[in-house]
Amino acid sequence: MRDEHVDLIQERAAQAFNVSKDKVIIKHRLLGGMSHLTYVIEIDHELYTYRVIGKDGNLFVNRHLEFENIKRVEPLNLNNETVYFDESTGEKAAKFVEGTVLSTVDYHPYLKDVAAMLKKLHHSGIEPASDYGLLERLELYETYTEKRSELYLDLKKKWVDMYLNERLGMPKVFCHNDAQRSNIVIGKDQIYLLDWEYAGSNEFYYDIASFGNVKFEDALELLDVYLEKKATKKEQDMVRFYRMFQALQWHQVATRKAMIGLSEVLHFDFEALAEKYLNLANTLYTEIIKG
Repeated sequence: MRDEHVDLIQERAAQAFNVSKDKVIIKHRLLGGMSHLTYVIEIDHELYTYRVIGKDGNLFVNRHLEFENIKRVEPLNLNNETVYFDESTGEKAAKFVEGTVLSTVDYHPYLKDVAAMLKKLHHSGIEPASDYGLLERLELYETYTEKRSELYLDLKKKWVDMYLNERLGMPKVFCHNDAQRSNIVIGKDQIYLLDWEYAGSNEFYYDIASFGNVKFEDALELLDVYLEKKATKKEQDMVRFYRMFQALQWHQVATRKAMIGLSEVLHFDFEALAEKYLNLANTLYTEIIKG
């Protein structure tokens, strides 16, 4: 059965590369993200990825800042090369990186590589285009939803209180802010960190926490390797703290997706996902306050 998006991708890519539509050969769709359409395409015997933003995708990301951050991290050679970027639509073309997505294999043999890659970014001294803006971001996401459960409001207040009292003045570095395994590719000669939509200034613990998006304990494994020692309870709690924020953040995003009918369109229960994130935030908070 023909993919309903093929014509769209061919048309947009042809415009971006200034070639005729028949010159754009669709290879396959990249799976992993639910927000956007990303396809591997071939033009003049060169492979690229082409991204078209999904419904509401530009509500959560400033595309100007995304492009600025992509340009700033170029010297680190962590990302694949961007060859086209439209700041108004968010459409992007980049050279295709041949490799294995880390989410599809056992990640344990690559933990040292992931830690080294994140340290290269965190210790680069490069100034990101903006701060991640934790408090402002969560409030922005809330404006896109109508759901405020008592549990959400309680957990948010507890998180904000901890942040203002304990973490507000902590040193920040250039963070990817979405360093989950589906954004990490094991290439032939190096490891790549892709999709810099959420990049910005943050505490390094945030990137460690992102690695635990499938199972939180995975982030704690990475933390030990990153620190080159067994993490203390306090250090582990920093990862729990930022994973708690991520759970509250993605709760709002999943709630929005359920509101606009994406559960039916994508055949995925975003309402259940939103509830799952809220329960995760609650579990992490319980762990943090344990002695």
